[in-house]
Amino acid sequence: MKSRDLFVDQAIASPLPAELAGVCRDSRSVRAGEVFIAQADGAEQAAHRTEAAARGAAAILAEPEVAHARYAFARASCAAHGLPRPVPLVATTGTKGKSTVTHFAWAALGTGAARIGTIGWHDGVSERPNPQTTPPPDDLHRFLAGLPASCPGVALEASSHGLDQQRLAGLRLAALAVTGIGRDHLDYHGTQAAYVHAKLRAARLIAPGGLCVVNADDEHAELFAHAAQAAGARVVALAVGRGGHPRLPGCAAATAFRHGQSWLLDAPGAEVELPVRLPGGFNAWNAAAAVLLAEAAGVPIATAARRLADAPTVPGRLELLANAPLTYVDYAHTAESLAKAIAALREAHPGRRLAVVFGCGGDRDAGKRPLMGAAASTADAVVLTDDNPRSEDPTAITTQIAAGSIAPVAVVHERGAAILQARELAGPDGVVLVAGKGHETEQKFADRVVHWDDRAFVRGLGAA
Repeated sequence: MKSRDLFVDQAIASPLPAELAGVCRDSRSVRAGEVFIAQADGAEQAAHRTEAAARGAAAILAEPEVAHARYAFARASCAAHGLPRPVPLVATTGTKGKSTVTHFAWAALGTGAARIGTIGWHDGVSERPNPQTTPPPDDLHRFLAGLPASCPGVALEASSHGLDQQRLAGLRLAALAVTGIGRDHLDYHGTQAAYVHAKLRAARLIAPGGLCVVNADDEHAELFAHAAQAAGARVVALAVGRGGHPRLPGCAAATAFRHGQSWLLDAPGAEVELPVRLPGGFNAWNAAAAVLLAEAAGVPIATAARRLADAPTVPGRLELLANAPLTYVDYAHTAESLAKAIAALREAHPGRRLAVVFGCGGDRDAGKRPLMGAAASTADAVVLTDDNPRSEDPTAITTQIAAGSIAPVAVVHERGAAILQARELAGPDGVVLVAGKGHETEQKFADRVVHWDDRAFVRGLGAA
């Protein structure tokens, strides 16, 4: 490829050969004739440069030869893979609900659509695991470039890590949904402001004239609406329930609301039935956002909504997997998402005793642990357990969680035993929420990683 095509609209301080074989970010994988973009610092970068040169790199770039190495690599990798392509790309970001919106949008896009996110990769035919919510640029670009021209669209999750590290730079979104911003990943971002700033990067990826769906009830809605408008996008402020929702300047409004036992979506220019098969008003928001994303990708809104009725189950998202007591598995791992999941089950099963079992990850934001303890206090019974304690003492983690609780808690470190105790505390007519791991299938300790699957364990307790 011509170097000017690889680095179009990018300022490069050092001259490059006119022809390059491609671009690489891993010094161990450099092929002769490629340009290597070094993303490490100090001695590590020097070692990578040496290895890349020995492998025949035609050129080596790093900051300050390029202003931002990760951005430069992602943009160049896009060009090397012939991206962006006409296949529409829709994304979801936010603290909670990304996987559910992405899953619903994937279904609404239709047969052959692709999906990328926490749950896995789906190329329109088959599924495979995805170790990162938003993959590294070159992995993502190979996947996108390999999709057939007949693919009706791609639904993906945009994580704060992926956005901060510029993994999506160079791509263009037909639409973006912002589910809302809570507290998460402060172990990585350091401050809430830095976390919000990372999420805001998603708005810059929207193609001019594209769509941004913001949660009208989220305190950051106007901030994201302004960022999307600055990028030339249309903005729809989506709310749940009639009346009492803020009107955002310059934004269209949409509402998902109950109609008898069903839901309707009142969107600009249309009102359609909205199949919502998961408990909670927030899942009505998730479904409505997915329909609006699919519409922005060219699917008629009525068709997009109708397809949700046949959408596959979202693994580990308020998934009912056992009876007597009703036992749900959910990925909730922040205070806000835990509180919302409990409230949703209260609404779906009024009057029933509700028990929740959960833990908090080790080597992660410790500040959210007492907050999650407080959120869990809205349940009738709370059982604390292990959830990837990693290098930390599991007892120290559960002690920090319990410090935030205003109700008594039981502590059972073995996760299976904890689930069984929560079911006993709920009683056969009650409800149990197993929170935190969702679709995950590993438990990580300081000295080992063991197989653990909440969904398989609960499913084995009694068919739902």
